[in-house]
Parts: sequence; C-alpha cells; structure tokens
Amino acid sequence: MARRLVIAILAAGLPLAACKLVKNEPPQVASAAGSVATSFDNPAFDPEKTVEEIWQPKLLPYLKAKAGSFAEVRALAPDEAGKRFGYRAVDSMPWTVAATVEGGITAADTSMRAATIEVDADGDGTSDLTVQIGPVFKGTALRDSLDFISFNSFANQIEYAKFGKALNAHIYNAALGALPRDKLVGRKVTLLGVFTLDDPKAKPLVTPAELSLEAAP
Repeated sequence: MARRLVIAILAAGLPLAACKLVKNEPPQVASAAGSVATSFDNPAFDPEKTVEEIWQPKLLPYLKAKAGSFAEVRALAPDEAGKRFGYRAVDSMPWTVAATVEGGITAADTSMRAATIEVDADGDGTSDLTVQIGPVFKGTALRDSLDFISFNSFANQIEYAKFGKALNAHIYNAALGALPRDKLVGRKVTLLGVFTLDDPKAKPLVTPAELSLEAAP
C-alpha cells in the first residue's frame, strides 16, 4: 500500500516537472506587447505615400490659404486667431494656426537631433519664435492643422500617429535636411509654418511646411 502511494505521488509530480513557469504579466503589458501590436500594426499602410499624395495638391494650398502673417496671428486672442487662421478637431483641443514668417535667424541649436533656430520676426534683434528643423520634431502640429484629414480617416490610432510622423519627415527630407547648419545665424529666412496656441504667452514652437534661406552673403 505504501509503495503504491509513493508511485502515485511521483506520477502526479511529473507534469509539474515538465512544465515551464511563465511570468504573469499585468494585463496592460500583455496587451501592449501582443494584441495591440499584432491587431493594429497594418503592414499594408504606407504613411509616406499618403503624405506624398496630399502634400503638393492639398496640404500646401490649404495652409497658404489659411495662413496669416505671424504678426497678425500673434496680435489676436487665441480663439479669434484660431477661427481665422487655424483649426482644431474638438473644442477641448488648443487651436493649431498657420502663419507666414520673414525674419532673421538670431541663434541655432543644432547640437541635438531635435534641432531648432530662433527667428526675429519684427526686427528688434530678439527672437519671436522657435522653428523646428529636425530631423526629430516635437508634437504633431502639421497633422493637427489639417481640417480635411482626421483620426477617422485612418483605421486606428497607430496609423494616425505614423501619418503625423511622416508629415514631419517629409518637410525634413524636402527642405530642412539640406540646410547649412553651421551657417544659419545671421541669415534671413522665409517660411510657412504651423504652431499650437496651447500657451498664448509662450514663444511659439513652429513646424515649417515650407522654408527657404536667402543666399549667403
């Protein structure tokens, strides 16, 4: 009887020895690592192609028609500036406005990938706006400035995020990547750009849609 009991216990223990214990991840971790990535990440979606198809025929004409001069935009209260020169998808979001800028570059920070230039737009010798020149960009102001394309234009949030990044990458590849980064200060710059009115008192952080430098002296 004792021998049969020992055999039964050993047999019951065999499945445990053959099994591999797996860490029980929290639900949110498992979702991020598994179902979200596999269900939402559509390899057929091409954000760069989507941007290329709208950039010249739709995006630039839209922003040029929407934009006011930088001085005009900054002279207005946020709601008035937004209604005249901008767009927001819902009332709870800040306005994203379009503006044209002409001015002198007073400083350039190109030591990081999120490179920027400071621009004096009114000729007083001090910076009035910061312009992103990439290749890394903060925010999605270009995407958020468009009233003809929205979250509902995409299958899911991942595609919408990729589209925003592709817009930033497009202007970098088209114009900003070729800028002479060690010879920017003191040059005149002309640009069409967008920025968010999330803090009316703060210096705007502008993402360009077009940018050109005057010829070097």
